[in-house]
Amino acid sequence: MTDNKLNELESLNKTLRPPRELGGVFLPSVYEKRFDVVFVAEMPSMNEPANDESADNFNFGVTARDKFFQEMMVKYNVAGSYVTDIVKERSVPGQPTAAEIQKWLPFLLKEIAIIQPKTIIVLGRRTYVASFKPFVEPELADKNIKIDWVFHYSNQVPRNKFERRFAKVIGKLVL
Repeated sequence: MTDNKLNELESLNKTLRPPRELGGVFLPSVYEKRFDVVFVAEMPSMNEPANDESADNFNFGVTARDKFFQEMMVKYNVAGSYVTDIVKERSVPGQPTAAEIQKWLPFLLKEIAIIQPKTIIVLGRRTYVASFKPFVEPELADKNIKIDWVFHYSNQVPRNKFERRFAKVIGKLVL
């Protein structure tokens, strides 16, 4: 079952245009993959690794804040979870348009259908309110998936505030 899900996700991400590097990824990559929790961000950042053309994913492991997010995943026992975006293409920072979200919504819904998570945690309150809740959540109404948000790890939220919210949501939805 696990291998089948991994193969389906790999096939789906290979169809992604722009390149597969912007598809979802299990983080941190050295941990056993788990399918009960999915983290959903709004859209890929503009950050790219300086000189690493061999990187499997240019989206969630580039900055110090990306690394902090992965440390929190390890600390709160959700390491190995799938992390993806609603919109699958880089753009100038800001809220994606309804058209951008609707363009990529079928791809995100396919990822969720393959993984069949018990919990989805949205990265960013604004992302949850403006992008996930109106566009994605209605599509999941019959799926019995627990959904909540945590602060986006790249925001100017102090780390201790991020961690408190992260711990609370993980404790409520996952543990």
